[in-house]
Amino acid sequence: MNHCIAHRGWSGRAPENTVAAIQLALNNPSIYGIEIDVHLSKDGVPIVMHDHTVDRTTNGSGRIIDMTVAELGSLDSGSWFGPEFSGEKIPLLEEVLHMTNGRKKLLIELKQAGALYTGLEQKVADMVSKFQLEDEVLIISFDHESLRKIKEYNSRLQTGLIYLGMTTLLAEQATYTRANHLSFHHSFLTKEIVDDLLEKGIEIGAWTINDMESLVRIKALSSKINITTNFPELMI
Repeated sequence: MNHCIAHRGWSGRAPENTVAAIQLALNNPSIYGIEIDVHLSKDGVPIVMHDHTVDRTTNGSGRIIDMTVAELGSLDSGSWFGPEFSGEKIPLLEEVLHMTNGRKKLLIELKQAGALYTGLEQKVADMVSKFQLEDEVLIISFDHESLRKIKEYNSRLQTGLIYLGMTTLLAEQATYTRANHLSFHHSFLTKEIVDDLLEKGIEIGAWTINDMESLVRIKALSSKINITTNFPELMI
């Protein structure tokens, strides 16, 4: 059975990466996991947002790395989606870990870009360890060196490489970074890739599937592919 992963929470029904979107996903037993994105504030606190700037999804402007957690906490992160979400705040990673603890799988995407966020990997690894959630969390990133590094802080962490495009030497990359999961934009997944990776014991994810035609195609490739979507109602 393909597992349903709510992308940035149930982001088709509530503002992405907010408590409201996460809570909607938590309340539905058919949703297996929740994906969120994590950055570091200027004062080194892991916060949950997708973009590197606050402009698109808040009433503020500027780069996350240039703002303190107090400044970020003063922003409205919900009104852009709809007036009923006015007052939603940017969550802290710690807050989300409290919410999901023992309830659902949590996929944490590190929004690292080279060396932009000094200490991001250690802070996230330490926070997951603090809650003893190594078995409930999957750390993912497009920055594969970031994932390789996080294993040095906690070898028990499950990690996943994210790809956009047709990439070669997939199993070798997983071995090098010690990742146990590979995540692809759904349009690049083929039967050959899926069968080869599953045979090697590597878990597979497909993102971000928001239409029924793509969902049917990916499900036909394998029932073992985790499917990330903004619209979990497609699968429920």
